[in-house]
Amino acid sequence: WAQEQLGVNRAAANTALGYELIAPESGILVGRPDGPRVEVPLQALVALHPEEVLGEPVHAMFGTSFPIRFDYLDTVGGGNLSVHCHPQSDYMRRVFGWPYTQHETYYMMLGGAGGRVFLGLREGADLAAFRRAADRAVHEGVPFDIERYVQTFPADRHQLFLIPGGTPHGSGAGNVVLEISATPYLYSLRFYDWLRRDGAGKQRPVHVGHAFENLDPGRSGEAVARDLVQEPRTLRAGEGWREDVIGRLPEMFFEVRRVELAPGAVVDDDTDHRFHVVNVVAGDGLLLETDGGRGYELAYAETLTVPAATGAYRVRALGSGPVRYVKALVR
Repeated sequence: WAQEQLGVNRAAANTALGYELIAPESGILVGRPDGPRVEVPLQALVALHPEEVLGEPVHAMFGTSFPIRFDYLDTVGGGNLSVHCHPQSDYMRRVFGWPYTQHETYYMMLGGAGGRVFLGLREGADLAAFRRAADRAVHEGVPFDIERYVQTFPADRHQLFLIPGGTPHGSGAGNVVLEISATPYLYSLRFYDWLRRDGAGKQRPVHVGHAFENLDPGRSGEAVARDLVQEPRTLRAGEGWREDVIGRLPEMFFEVRRVELAPGAVVDDDTDHRFHVVNVVAGDGLLLETDGGRGYELAYAETLTVPAATGAYRVRALGSGPVRYVKALVR
């Protein structure tokens, strides 16, 4: 999808992953667009100016760690991603050394025909049988039906799925997911990876022990649909625009909102001492203007970080049709 629709790295192999904002991997180009520029790590800016970038309350919570991540999971023309979970908070600190864990969300940019998302356990799932099947897959190469244990949901476009640590999940084939998540990104603890092999022909690593140590049995049955597949709740609205909360859980430190703009509509906003990250999920794009007179155009599928020090800003819909963008912030 990224290669065909956005023209990204068309000569590259299909990797299913597209980086947007992953702070440990991100750089900032400093200089003039028409002159010399130098790239510096994003982490250097956060370390030198944490309150200006993150905001005082976020800096107090996370130190100099930029805590939100945006990336793409692109399975168009590919297969299902692994079904996995991420560490629960105590395990993440004790075993992997991170002070906060890898809570995630999936925002569906595109759902394939009959597309699905794996999320949460089935009601009454036999976890002992699940563990035996997962072990056999790893050690004996025996496939099994993951849907005996894990639920699936339709991959409806613009639906957000919440994925707290310990929740089994994975994107199905034919989807484009905007993953809006906590920054840690190296701890996908796999239950099952379809016996997939890597480029060297070896079976890809599956982390059954870690995965079952972190599996949250409470994320099962009807509670999954109720808590993790939420309906939008309108937060505020004005002439030609509306801002909804589309994902919020007490145990997750960030929330996701979506703003819908009619053609040419303008919405005023304010960082209120906490950085925002925005991404255009539908329409031609937007113009974000600060009180200092600076303007930043953002096209479809592009991401922009609004530092806490920005304060007041306004967003204007571009193009002839409506525009949607998502906004993530630390609560």
